[in-house]
Amino acid sequence: MENESVIRTASLVRDIVNALWIIVGIYVIATSMDAFFTNKDKWLFVQYVIIYPAIFMMMTMGILEICIRKIKNHIEYIVVLGINILASVIIFTLYEKPILIFLLVFPVLVSLYFYKRKLLKFACITGILSGVLIYVLSEQVRMHFQHSDMIIMIAVVLGISLLISSLMKHSLRISNELLKTTKEKQYLFSQNIHMEKLTRMDPVTELYNHRSFHEYLETLLRIDTIDQLDMHIAVLDIDNFKKINDTYGHQMGDLVIVEVAKQIKSFMENDDFAFRYGGEEFAVINIGLSTEEFLEKMENIRLGISKVCMKELEDHCVTVSIGLQKLLPGMSKDLLFNGADTSLYIAKKSGKNKVIVNSVERAPEGAI
Repeated sequence: MENESVIRTASLVRDIVNALWIIVGIYVIATSMDAFFTNKDKWLFVQYVIIYPAIFMMMTMGILEICIRKIKNHIEYIVVLGINILASVIIFTLYEKPILIFLLVFPVLVSLYFYKRKLLKFACITGILSGVLIYVLSEQVRMHFQHSDMIIMIAVVLGISLLISSLMKHSLRISNELLKTTKEKQYLFSQNIHMEKLTRMDPVTELYNHRSFHEYLETLLRIDTIDQLDMHIAVLDIDNFKKINDTYGHQMGDLVIVEVAKQIKSFMENDDFAFRYGGEEFAVINIGLSTEEFLEKMENIRLGISKVCMKELEDHCVTVSIGLQKLLPGMSKDLLFNGADTSLYIAKKSGKNKVIVNSVERAPEGAI
């Protein structure tokens, strides 16, 4: 955040300095044109109104350019001081124009862009001091300026400074209220996301839940070309889970469910979506793999789970039975799920710890 603030300040300073270069150019052009109409000695006019002030202003601009390249912190104070110097040169040079004393208001106005109250105070003080010093040090200025001009200038600078200060204070209050409102909205948004996650995720396994399974499946089946995408679902069920609960307790049953979910997640890739369908039953939806490839993936999951032997289960290993079904043209959601569920039923009845797809048995490897 600090680096971003420095970058924004540097960009703003660059724009202001570019504008000051233009102002110096305008001054030179305007006074050069005025040289054709002045009643004064033209050479003296060119010297004291055009050349010398232009040289001094360009020296000031050169110092500003060096400062913005070398100095990163508080460069805005140097810019405000530079504007004061440029305004003072113009006032001092064109002393016959008392209205130019109000050029000292510009540093105060420029400070508004940086939105810093300390900078505003600095601009106000330096502006008033610049006017007073010009009035005290230049006899020619005193001859053309009245006391009232100085008093009005000081009053205008103070008044504008107070107005800008009030504006900053008001804007700061509004920005704080907006920030507070934004934070409240962000909190509510994060809470909504959290609640949405709770409604879609199973808190025990951190897999998608039963509701998400059906919503996602319905969404897929609404795709016109889904039949061409090789979509499969698998239903997985932990073998002998009731016996685990009865023998070792429900807490142990939850640990087994978590471990099985962990194994399932470890095999999931970009086109796989795993769900806890309910209780000890899980589901996986895949798009893109052929039946042989998806069958191989499910075999790998089955083998991975079969190697989970927990001390709490007296070193007995956990196994799962899996049923697969490919989406066929015209197949409804219920037929698709029932096909996988029927294959799971066959896997259970024919010995467990195996994968069945479309009533074709895949013999288990390394079954215990």
